[in-house]
Amino acid sequence: MLDERSYTLLKTITQHRQVTKPEVLRMMQVSERQFGYDFDKLNYALKNLHLPPIQLKNNTFILEENLIQAVESGELYEINPALVTISKEDRVYLLYLYTFIRKEPISNFHYQTFLGVSKNTALEDVKRTREICEEWNLSMIYSRKDGYYLIGDEFDKRRLALYAVNILLDSPFGNELIHLPLNDWGYDDFIEETESVFAEVVKKHSIMLVKSRKNEILPFLTYLRARKKYANLNFPEYQEHIIERQNAFLAGKEMAETFFGKEAVSEQYFVSLMLLISMQESKYENALLEQLAERIIEEFERVTLLPLENRETLKKSLYDHLVPAFFRISFKIPLVNPLINRIKEEYPELFEFVKIALAPLSMWTGQVISEEEIGYFTLHFGGYLEKDKRNHSTVNGLIVCSNGVSSSLMLKAQLKEMFPNIHFLNVHSIDQMTEIPKSSYDLIFSTVRVPSTKPVYLVKPLLSQVEKNYLIQEIAKEFPSLNYRNISVDQIIEVIRKYADIRDEERLFSELVHVLYFEGFKKGRYSPMLSELLTKDMISFTDERLDWKEAIRLAAKPLSDTGKIEDSYVDAMINNVEELGAYIHIGKGIAIPHARPQAGVNQVGMSFLRTKTPVLLLGQEQHKIDIFICIAAVDNETHLKALSQLTKILADNDKLKELKQAKTVEEIVNINNEGENK
Repeated sequence: MLDERSYTLLKTITQHRQVTKPEVLRMMQVSERQFGYDFDKLNYALKNLHLPPIQLKNNTFILEENLIQAVESGELYEINPALVTISKEDRVYLLYLYTFIRKEPISNFHYQTFLGVSKNTALEDVKRTREICEEWNLSMIYSRKDGYYLIGDEFDKRRLALYAVNILLDSPFGNELIHLPLNDWGYDDFIEETESVFAEVVKKHSIMLVKSRKNEILPFLTYLRARKKYANLNFPEYQEHIIERQNAFLAGKEMAETFFGKEAVSEQYFVSLMLLISMQESKYENALLEQLAERIIEEFERVTLLPLENRETLKKSLYDHLVPAFFRISFKIPLVNPLINRIKEEYPELFEFVKIALAPLSMWTGQVISEEEIGYFTLHFGGYLEKDKRNHSTVNGLIVCSNGVSSSLMLKAQLKEMFPNIHFLNVHSIDQMTEIPKSSYDLIFSTVRVPSTKPVYLVKPLLSQVEKNYLIQEIAKEFPSLNYRNISVDQIIEVIRKYADIRDEERLFSELVHVLYFEGFKKGRYSPMLSELLTKDMISFTDERLDWKEAIRLAAKPLSDTGKIEDSYVDAMINNVEELGAYIHIGKGIAIPHARPQAGVNQVGMSFLRTKTPVLLLGQEQHKIDIFICIAAVDNETHLKALSQLTKILADNDKLKELKQAKTVEEIVNINNEGENK
């Protein structure tokens, strides 16, 4: 039996032809013992599939040509529940989809036969499916007459069905599992028919779709066709008007009429909605959404204190992502983001700032924005903030990404940081590759398999340190002219292990990758805590009556005295207020003066001033300030952790009250320390 872990092992070995056993252990994060078990299980399954086993000699994997062909041709995609072990998580969603398109009353025996499991296992799967249905405001009922069936709003049933499709596609077996319920009910022919009609209509109406979203809605539409007789969907009139005004409506209407007949009017709106949440490129066709993109950027600048350059470029790319996100959020269409935990772990401060910056989107849609959606917006802003290190290039690289605008930006930013000597062309979809002259690029980085005579490197939108290390090694072998150190971090760690005890191997590996391969690691990489910036010498009080310019100069004095900023930076903070207005007033009597790093910042820093008498910013009564916090940022990232911690303290009314009542520097330091550790 081939389970998901041994299947993942097969994909890892076949996708990275020269990968070694130690590298596989680290990439899959498994022990020697787990690897041995998975490797034996994989070879046993290959034998049952009449395919040659994988050999392991001197930590190197040896694959016979017919096994490689079987993997690349998709021969292994014909999954049979009798030959593979489907995880209990995947079985639950398969069971739901199986019930979603049922042709006849379903008994427990149907589930046993369909999933190839025992009676007790099937009953346990039914129990878990019922629990998931309840989370989506649905019920899974059983009666002797009708068997198992679903009760609830049709839209909720479809939301869960789409979510199930997304979850299954993200599993190791992915495409191999998604068709099982359709095949079991005899809807095999629906799959190709749906793909054919879909491709024809999309091409006719010149609609560009994100490949990963397209891969989700194609099987989902097939399930809707199989469920046709159960459909009962009503859109409120205002929602119909919103959808009708979109260019995708004509394509959705034509597609729905082909799939469901002209009488199924509600399906025209639903299919159009599926296209809208999957679209890739848009011109500024919606003035309101263009305005919303501008509002989000302004809010992001406000909370991060980052005056963004090339705003029009950012707004255009944000708009492209915002259009499908707006419709997903407005209509409560679920989104699966397999990167969400990585994003929150690697960009915690940025994630929180983006969450705040999306408040206008939440207000416009009237919906709470899920962490999955926030995660993709975080990738979007994170990719934009990454700076190019060097521009002189000797090799041209093409990036093919099927995961949408946000993931594409982040992937390109990571690759630019890893390979500063490679000139990267714009990110393209797989459909656009035929339009690009092969002579214009030397290698391809792609999130999906692409046929090409040029070297192709499969990557994820968000790369771990382990994946970055092995990708750099592969590039170093293939393109020696780039002069990258072709050093195995695994070998270095093994040498260290001989002579020292390793307390945290994962962090050691990560830092070795940075030291060996990434420029600028020692400078600007560390993000200080709030307590490291707002130290005792950066905090001051005054009983003097000051005008607003004097207050800013006094607040900034500790930074000037320690050489962290130049006088020009103080002048720039004052000039910004004169030119842009009281934008530094964030409410509750707090002002955060700041300017661009180029205005004279030598070192990241913060300073704090409490005035006994409120200061009138720009002489205006509505802008009374008694706390000034000057921020000196050296780049787009270094100050974000401290700023995030400061923001949480200022948002806590009790903590803010303590700040305003504090009489000593020590009290301010203690308040910051307590808030920082929350």
